[in-house]
Amino acid sequence: MYLRKRKRFLKHFLVFLLLVSGVSFLILISDLGLRAFSFSGDPLWHPAGLLVAATLAACLLYKPMERLVLFLFRHVFFRRKLARLQALQHAGRSLIRFLDLKEISNFIVNTVAEVMSQRVSALILRDRPGERFWVASSVGLALASVRKIRFEVHDRFVRFLNEHHGLAEREKTLRQFSWPEVYEISKGFEMLGAAYVMPLFADDVWLGFLALSGKKGGELFSEDEARTLEEFGQAAGLPLRNALAFEDLKRMNERLKDLQSKLLQTTQMTAIEQLASGIAHEIHNPLTIISGKAQLLLLKRKEELDEKTVEETLKTIVKQTERAADITRKLLVFSETSSSGRDVIHFGNIVDDTLALISYQTMLDEITIVKTLSSDLPAFHGEINEMREVFLNLVLNAVQAVERKGTVEILIRYLDKEGWIEIKIRDTGKGIRAEDIPRLFNPFFTTRDGALGLGLFVTRQIVLRYRGSIHVESELGKGTVVVIHLPVPAPSHYDQMVDGNREEIGVDG
Repeated sequence: MYLRKRKRFLKHFLVFLLLVSGVSFLILISDLGLRAFSFSGDPLWHPAGLLVAATLAACLLYKPMERLVLFLFRHVFFRRKLARLQALQHAGRSLIRFLDLKEISNFIVNTVAEVMSQRVSALILRDRPGERFWVASSVGLALASVRKIRFEVHDRFVRFLNEHHGLAEREKTLRQFSWPEVYEISKGFEMLGAAYVMPLFADDVWLGFLALSGKKGGELFSEDEARTLEEFGQAAGLPLRNALAFEDLKRMNERLKDLQSKLLQTTQMTAIEQLASGIAHEIHNPLTIISGKAQLLLLKRKEELDEKTVEETLKTIVKQTERAADITRKLLVFSETSSSGRDVIHFGNIVDDTLALISYQTMLDEITIVKTLSSDLPAFHGEINEMREVFLNLVLNAVQAVERKGTVEILIRYLDKEGWIEIKIRDTGKGIRAEDIPRLFNPFFTTRDGALGLGLFVTRQIVLRYRGSIHVESELGKGTVVVIHLPVPAPSHYDQMVDGNREEIGVDG
């Protein structure tokens, strides 16, 4: 910085001296001309006066002359060079519109390569842990070479770039170091085929660097070119950091999607495992009866059986076969994956399907299920499989909370004023502590030993997708109630809600 200021001062001083000399020369020429016309031999200007006049004239003409010279150099003598630098400045300002890392990386290397006529232009970025550097985009480097380019954070070449701000020229840089360090640093330049490297920072955060092959014939960049490249690098810092952050967000989003998919699959498998034993017994019972009746007929096939006995036996076999078929049908309903997402939801059917799956468990534990559905529920459209999962998770939770000899109540009604379908599932279980209620919908949180803690989390995600709400009320020793509100389009008119038939499902199923 000090050398640059001194060079600028010397340049202005020399220009000023040249301007004073030129003005003095013009004054002397004019003096000679006036003396020649007046035929007078005496000079019109004293040397001291001439110097003062020339100095004053130089002071007045310095700025206009400087602007004139600058205009000539920029727009007449070096017009192409100026156009290139202006194009690079404009490209630096347009970087802010990029957010995709691949797009901004390609734009940077292609712009610099084209505008500055570079054979090689490569953008090397630091990975997020900060231990390695990789080639994000390049022009002029062979694919095989790109694959081999790897820099570690402890490399001397990398440490030099971290300490250096601004464009670094190869030969000038190597002259600053001793021989062992020269070898290590020159190896970095050679690997990239670069004559210049420029570190890229954003608010003192080092992002990576830009490698350039330099001008043809080894000619150095001019001061204006170097300054414009540095300004371009400064302008690229913030957009690059934003693109890197956006790339991280995309990766995190993909991981979250994968995790959510796995969570959904896990909670479904957990529910299936919980139901497997009950369903096995439920199917096993009718099959045992069928097998026993069939074996009885086989044993007595040589005896004369009256038609009534045969008819009753066959009726029993048919009845138990239908019972087993009904159970398998319910299972197939829950395994269906195809749905339009805009199906009409029949809550009564979904409740019946759910209760059919857990009927054996409720029978063994002597749990009474009470369901109350409003007879005039409005049409509600959605994903049938999602609604099945909601009811399966909540009813299973309620049954497991009761444990034995209790009641689970399912209430579904329409709240006309609010425009909601309200679903309440109440149990007479042991209840939940007040401090645990706010955490019930957190993934992997559970108050039950051996449970996974995903049922309520998945249920809440589904309810929120329908812009609904879900909350839990509980009291220790008295039970728990889960309340869901699902919004429906406001109807023009609905008759007063009338409770449907109140049905009790006893311990016999």
